[in-house]
Amino acid sequence: MLTDRISSLVIDELCNRAVDQQIVVACFYCDFQSQKTQTPENVVGALVKQIICALGAIPTEIERAFRESRGHVGGRGLRVNEVLELLKACLVPLDRAFICIDALDELQVNKVPILLGSMHDVSRSCPGVRFLFTGRSHIEAEIRIYFPGAAQFLEITPTREDIMRYVEKKLDDDPNRKAMNSSLRAEIMNRVAETISDVYAVPIFPSGCGFR
Repeated sequence: MLTDRISSLVIDELCNRAVDQQIVVACFYCDFQSQKTQTPENVVGALVKQIICALGAIPTEIERAFRESRGHVGGRGLRVNEVLELLKACLVPLDRAFICIDALDELQVNKVPILLGSMHDVSRSCPGVRFLFTGRSHIEAEIRIYFPGAAQFLEITPTREDIMRYVEKKLDDDPNRKAMNSSLRAEIMNRVAETISDVYAVPIFPSGCGFR
């Protein structure tokens, strides 16, 4: 998707600018086909893992939490409030951190408020954290609930020409070109042209979100 490409470009730029600074960039790409496994616990847990890798060390709080969770019957995983505390423990020592969550609208509807509420909690405990959320236009209302007056919205609407160029590039880059002839390529392009609908990316930045 074009929105994925936009998010990737932003994240790449953040990572490039974070080199040699006490700054961490953590990201998560939501996927409609993985809704069952992309729970708030797993999303926050993935962010924790990335930050730990960037830090190069496991904070004491995290070691203790996982040791305690293994002691429960069945070795249950950490709940969202528990893993959220671990995320905050990782972020506290950092001068600046960027958390990017792409395609929020592809999560299960009832999971979005939980995740956004968790990120709001992080923003209150860790003032050095900045966020980038993307999703289709309807996700803006959810964002405003948890970040009232603290977010800047940018709506991106790709043109039909943008989408067609993107599809053409993907077809050109197909490693198995022998599997496609000119008639199949033309059919794909025609089908895409017939089914194009508005696509929106809504990056969300808490106010004062400059890189420094």
